[in-house]
Amino acid sequence: MPEVVTVYFDYLCPFAWRGAEVAELIAEDLDLEFRWQHFSLYQSNYQGSDNWQLWNDKLDMASENGSKGLLPFLASCAARKQGEDKHQQFRLELMRTRHRDHQQFSYALVLKVAKAVGLHLPSFECDLEDPEGRTALAQEHYRAKALHVFGTPTFHFPGDHLAYFRIKELPRDKQEALELFRDYRRVLERYPYLETIKRPRFQMN
Repeated sequence: MPEVVTVYFDYLCPFAWRGAEVAELIAEDLDLEFRWQHFSLYQSNYQGSDNWQLWNDKLDMASENGSKGLLPFLASCAARKQGEDKHQQFRLELMRTRHRDHQQFSYALVLKVAKAVGLHLPSFECDLEDPEGRTALAQEHYRAKALHVFGTPTFHFPGDHLAYFRIKELPRDKQEALELFRDYRRVLERYPYLETIKRPRFQMN
């Protein structure tokens, strides 16, 4: 049986997309099954004085970021109801259209991707309106918060080894992706007291 790794992600995050591409490359070779859970960066970083919650917000169909990510989150929950395989296809293709192809998260785009991966559109559109999706989003977000997740993607391995995984570009090929992911996991498991490795940002003159 494949080893299960949970990944907390946000559709709006380019690092989550790159992490998803790495996971897609290495899952079979490393015998891993990735399970994707929603985590809202907007909600996590919100500092307003009221009790605003993303999952209780209204969808703005004119929004370029899918109503702070709410639209792709709810679409993801709707796609999941048509089976895990279809959900995974939908999730990855939607992330690619946003971050690789630089398209905005419109309702039309969500439907286009759903059709492209073979979802049953009437069921998908109905499930997109189901309040159950908002409840699922809230539950997944708070499960991540309970683990002190703060950024996406965060990979959670067996043994409660978990860490934020941020890469600024994709590996050159599958072999490099495998080496990268093995090293990332090895560091987490071998040095549980290591909290942060972060390069300084600078520009060459």
